[in-house]
Amino acid sequence: MAFNFDLNNIEALLSATIFNATVEFASDFNHVREHAVHSAQLFVLPLADDNTNTNEVHGVDEYQVKDVFAVMIVIPCAAGNAHSDIQIKQLRSDVKDAVAGCQFAGWNPIKLDKGRTIELNKQTNNLIYQCQFNVTGLHTVTVKVMP
Repeated sequence: MAFNFDLNNIEALLSATIFNATVEFASDFNHVREHAVHSAQLFVLPLADDNTNTNEVHGVDEYQVKDVFAVMIVIPCAAGNAHSDIQIKQLRSDVKDAVAGCQFAGWNPIKLDKGRTIELNKQTNNLIYQCQFNVTGLHTVTVKVMP
């Protein structure tokens, strides 16, 4: 198991299960905020990681690894209305259903942390909603003696 959870797994999962939005790449949150969308899009972004040393045996360290990531749902929306409300509710539900509880090799099942509306951007006419998840696992490191 690696220290960092491979978010490509989540992108592939969403691409295979969410049909009313496309999964796109973003290097960071600013990239998501700055570009207007013309149809619903999903972006997977890392948020944080935490590594806690759980066991120390001579020559081996074990870490409880926790990665927190977000699926950003972005829809075109000039102003809040019934259509955008229905669309964001459906996408929120679809993303949570697709991701929460999935388990990948070496990791515990993914847990839903929280969801929240981030912004209604007047410059791009985008509504951005964040579904936040976390995943944990154990990572063992062999101590390396350096000369």
